[in-house]
Amino acid sequence: MIVRTNKARITLRHKTEAQLILLPDTWDQLISQIHSKFKLDNSNVVLRTELGALVNDIDLIRDGDVLCVQSRGPDSFKENSWITLNVGGHILQTTWHTLTKERTSMLARMFDKGSNWKNKTDDNGAFLIDRSPKYFLPLLDFLRHGELVIDGGVNPYGVLLEARYFGFNDLIPKIEEHITTSKLRCTLEPLTRDDVIKSLIRTPSNYILRFRGLDFSGADLSDLDLKHINFTQCILTETDFSRADVYGATFDKANMTSCVLDDAHAAGVSMEGVVLDNASLVRCNFEDSKLRPSSLLGAQMKGVNLESANLGGVNLRVANLRGSNLKNCSLKGACLAGADLEGCDLNGAELYNTNMRGANLTNVNFEDITTALHMANIANVHD
Repeated sequence: MIVRTNKARITLRHKTEAQLILLPDTWDQLISQIHSKFKLDNSNVVLRTELGALVNDIDLIRDGDVLCVQSRGPDSFKENSWITLNVGGHILQTTWHTLTKERTSMLARMFDKGSNWKNKTDDNGAFLIDRSPKYFLPLLDFLRHGELVIDGGVNPYGVLLEARYFGFNDLIPKIEEHITTSKLRCTLEPLTRDDVIKSLIRTPSNYILRFRGLDFSGADLSDLDLKHINFTQCILTETDFSRADVYGATFDKANMTSCVLDDAHAAGVSMEGVVLDNASLVRCNFEDSKLRPSSLLGAQMKGVNLESANLGGVNLRVANLRGSNLKNCSLKGACLAGADLEGCDLNGAELYNTNMRGANLTNVNFEDITTALHMANIANVHD
């Protein structure tokens, strides 16, 4: 440290103001004077020469120097401001609007207008954040587009700790769900009823639980509340959904061979491209006037037992129902256009306003149907 006996005089310029001061002995004293003279108490200060060179050491300053004061503080941020962050040595750039999007988070408070948060900057004016960039980046991406994206090789538990540290309350349940699903995917044995119940308990009621691609073969899921759960591409062979409530759930392209949905509530489900061969859906209810119609578009349903099921309004276009039992079931307003119904038993079925255009009705049993055939749209059928 150089002790100055004859104080140097320097000029400080900030925006339209200028101040002539005696150069103090230390850098901290100089910054303190700048804060005081220009009323920048809550701002970070960067000094540059008139030519734009960065000044970050008091021993670089000489008598007569003119230094330009640049301040970065909450009051200077605008919604379209670009902000540079130094996160654990990793330089990131984003906007003020992005950083303050999660209004209750620490980041929003750090950069909020009028905040007294004393942000520190590096020599280039980037705001310092002493956190791991690997775990911070998913948080920043979440602020940008509202979705959780965790790249391979990044431990989601580290992202969870980061979300808790910064107070990302809306993101925390999504990360916890991601961790739970990842653990389930690592399980070699098919998942059980207990696994599903634990996931249901841990997931907030306002979040959709996703089991996409998991193996539940042979599981007993009877009588459970499984509304709106995503079972897309799951293995559900011989899974028991008896009396379960799968209202609004998604089973697209799932393998549900020989599964049981007897007396289940399946209104509003999406089962497009599902495989339901030899499944039992006795008295299963697919109809609900308050929800979008259930869709089994292109479903493979050979040998399915649908006796007394309610398929009102269901989309079964181009589905394969060969040899299935549809006794006494309701197909009122359903669409079976182009469906393969060869060998099906429709004894006692309700066919009012059913669309069967182009359907294959070879060897179909229409005995004792409750609707006259002329009330069903069966033009251009294959028989």
